[in-house]
Amino acid sequence: MIETVSMGKLLFKGKVSRSDTIVYKDHMNTKWWIKSRTCIEPEDLEEVLKAEPEVVVVGLGFVMPIKISDAAINAMKAKGIEVFVEKAEKAAELYNEYSVKKKTVGMFHLL
Repeated sequence: MIETVSMGKLLFKGKVSRSDTIVYKDHMNTKWWIKSRTCIEPEDLEEVLKAEPEVVVVGLGFVMPIKISDAAINAMKAKGIEVFVEKAEKAAELYNEYSVKKKTVGMFHLL
């Protein structure tokens, strides 16, 4: 469960991330790097798709939000993944809600 998310910080199961992060059921990857730095593209999804989630929640950030391309959304939907794209705080709420019901991955931009 994501305990808190704020600009520049995500707290998950007692561990803190201060960079773009992928959240899984039992761990997080704090070294996720969005190649363009401004827009999530299909090539940024490789690790997420390997996890074979049912749901992906994308947190776009706070004061310096990123975007997600239609191609990236369509790549996930083509694999039957339900996709939610929100500002980071709402995305954290959705991650917590869905992660108890379905295999869920969260992708969070923290700026």
